[in-house]
Amino acid sequence: MPYHFGVKVLEGKHGLKLTRDKYAIVSNKNSLVRFSRDIYADEEGKTYTIEWCEKQLKDSLKNYDLNMEFFSLLNHSEFCREIEGFLEKNRRFTEVHSLNLYDGKPGYYMMVLDEYSQVYIGTTNDIKRRIRQHWSKSKPFDRLLFPMGNVNSSILSIESFRALDTTRIYVYETNKTFSSEDKYINQLPAKFMCNRMAGGKITGGLPQAIAMMKKRNLT
Repeated sequence: MPYHFGVKVLEGKHGLKLTRDKYAIVSNKNSLVRFSRDIYADEEGKTYTIEWCEKQLKDSLKNYDLNMEFFSLLNHSEFCREIEGFLEKNRRFTEVHSLNLYDGKPGYYMMVLDEYSQVYIGTTNDIKRRIRQHWSKSKPFDRLLFPMGNVNSSILSIESFRALDTTRIYVYETNKTFSSEDKYINQLPAKFMCNRMAGGKITGGLPQAIAMMKKRNLT
C-alpha cells in the first residue's frame, strides 16, 4: 500500500492518478435536488433514465478533453512563478512533507498539481482529514459538470483528481478559518485555479452556491 505525504492512500476504483477511462463512471443515482425535467426514470426523481446517463457520459468526457487541452496550453514556468509570488506574499504558508503533523489542526491549505499547472486552496478545521477526503472521495456522476449540462466552461473538480496528482502541499495553520479563503483564491490567476466556487461558507442554499460558482472558457 503506497504512502503519500506520510499517509496511506488507497487506489480504489478511480486509481491514484486521474485517467480518462476512470474519470466518468456511470451511475443512474440522483445526488442532487429533483429538477423539473424529463430526465428521471421514476416519479420521485431518485434515478436517471438510460438516455440521460448516455448523454451525461458523452458530455462529461467532452468537458474532460477540453480541460486537458486547456491544461496543455498553460505555461508551467509561469505557474511556478505565480506560486512563488503567492508564498512570498503569504509567508505563513509553509511546505508540508507529512500530513500527520496536521492531524486535527485547523487552517488553510494549498494543493499543487504540477502536471496540470493547477492549484486548489481550501480551509478546514482538520487539514489532514480534509486533504485525505479530497483524495479518497470522487464526484458523483451527475455532478461532474457544474452546473449540469455545462460542457464548455465547467472546471474539473479537485475530487476528480487523485492522490498522486497532488505534488506539493502548503499549509497555514490558524484558528481563523474561512475568513480569508476567497482572498487567497483571488491572489492567483484564475487559469491556474481548480476551485469551482468562490471561498467562504455557503449559508444561502442553492442561490448563493450559483452566485459563488466559477467558470472557465474552454472553447
